[in-house]
Amino acid sequence: MKLKISTFKEPKHTAVVTCVCWNNTEDVFSCSDDHKLLKWNLINNECMTVAAFAEDFFPTSMNLFPKTGQSGVKHQHDVILISTADGKFHIVNHNGRIEKSVVAHQGACLTAQWSPDGAGLLTGGEDGFVKIWSRNGLLRSSIVQSDVPCFNAKWSPDSGAILYTKGNCLVIKHLNSNSKINKWKAHEGLILCVAWNPNHNLIISGGEDGYAKIWDTFGQQVSISVKHDQPLTSVTWSPTGNMFVLGSYNLIRLCDLNGRSYCLDRPSTGSIYSISWSSDGTQLAAACANCHVLFAHIIERCICVVERAGVSVYSYMGRLLASPRIPRPETIGQATISLGPDTLAVIDHADRKLIQVFDLPTGLIVRSSTDNTVTKLTHKMTVSCIALSQTGPLNERQLALLDYNRDLYVVTVKETKPKMFKLGPQVLSITWSSETELLVGLRANSVVAWCCPRAATQPDWLTLTTVSKDISDLGRNPSIMNIEDGVVCVRRGNGSLLRISLASFPEKLLKHIAANMWDDALQLCRTVEDETLWACLAVLAWQYNQLPVAEEAFALIHQYHQVYYIQHLRNAIPEKLTTSQTLNSKTVLSN
Repeated sequence: MKLKISTFKEPKHTAVVTCVCWNNTEDVFSCSDDHKLLKWNLINNECMTVAAFAEDFFPTSMNLFPKTGQSGVKHQHDVILISTADGKFHIVNHNGRIEKSVVAHQGACLTAQWSPDGAGLLTGGEDGFVKIWSRNGLLRSSIVQSDVPCFNAKWSPDSGAILYTKGNCLVIKHLNSNSKINKWKAHEGLILCVAWNPNHNLIISGGEDGYAKIWDTFGQQVSISVKHDQPLTSVTWSPTGNMFVLGSYNLIRLCDLNGRSYCLDRPSTGSIYSISWSSDGTQLAAACANCHVLFAHIIERCICVVERAGVSVYSYMGRLLASPRIPRPETIGQATISLGPDTLAVIDHADRKLIQVFDLPTGLIVRSSTDNTVTKLTHKMTVSCIALSQTGPLNERQLALLDYNRDLYVVTVKETKPKMFKLGPQVLSITWSSETELLVGLRANSVVAWCCPRAATQPDWLTLTTVSKDISDLGRNPSIMNIEDGVVCVRRGNGSLLRISLASFPEKLLKHIAANMWDDALQLCRTVEDETLWACLAVLAWQYNQLPVAEEAFALIHQYHQVYYIQHLRNAIPEKLTTSQTLNSKTVLSN
């Protein structure tokens, strides 16, 4: 993954550009010390002056009213909030007219931000105050009074708390007065920029010491960057929260969720004071000290199209398949959405115990956003990550999920009464094979492959069909990248890749069974002579009503009670069992 960087040949501003923000996926606003507000159109490569402000108008931050889709006056979605060095914040409409100016601080007003729900705004100033205001600019409360300037302050994703800087410390204050303030030392020098992840609830900070650090909301350090030569002046998470961008002097760096660097570019821009993402998470705009506005596209990846306007699913030929109605699509992150060959699963933002699974069309008929079949699955705990299986028919589609306890569960989506079955605890990352129903999970010191996740209905079968391999030195927050032909690719905490051959024979066996090649499956097991392989064959043969194959396989893994029962069935009912009889026999066997 890389950034493709571009700028206009000649700068359109005549002084330092201090702030930028996106209006939509085509238009960008920029504001500069030349007292001008410009609007850039990336489709037509045009730049127009929206407003020329007074000579004492020196902007420090800019934020567009959030497009939350909630009720409110329609034109407010184009309202811009700008803070300035004279201690004021200004509410400006999309035509550049100042609707209201408010004196907020003694000294410069260093930061201003609308709340994510659009109900109010937050400012921080050189005087050490942090204040909350109504949407119309009326003071609600001065919630922080400090003896050092507040260089940056951010709302929590749910608008229930604020994060602000205090020298070299970070402070989280909940708006509920009964909650304790959480404060910790984060850097050796002043903290200049912070960002709060909208989906994973992680915080990133950048300081004068040249480090970028990722924290959880308890102040525990998740990761730390390499030391940069210059102070970090800007940082921002992508809309989905699965990566972020750092800005410094003649430097811009794209990193993943855990702080591992995708790419580093050194444009001759001077310091980068502000970076803003487009709503679809594919483009960047940056405010630069050399009077330029820098634009960048993310290239060399595949993209799931998630915008504020909604979620769209396209075929490889570019045909729109479906546009399911999902509330607040801007909150969707990579871990909270999963696309299968015929289904789309999304964790509900309002209730993260709820998962919505949408059926997608597989023929030539395109479904509208109103006629999608939706299956709702409810877990007993908050769900943090989901993954749909990638093979098999729709009625056998499986969903794997991780909850906040890091417990892994699997459920068959289209069962009449879907039931969650636990596969194991302490799982950090999961992925399905793209060719079979092989599910792989990563633990702190091992990689685990569940060859037959459906066997979770029988704990003994699940144990017999699970493969595990110990590994070490994974570092912080490792993740599984993919699995191909039984080889698992793991990204360590330091960014290096580790390939582990874990389940090559089980995956070959699963391919034979998916193709209904039972003789080949038997031959593979007889050749390899592995107990786990025989167990997989036994379980799958039983599930697919291949009783002779199941009898031989169960005998070779010493499950004699099941062999006797299969013999009883074959003697009692010589003809081939129907599907319903097979299901009944499973019930008897499980008892």
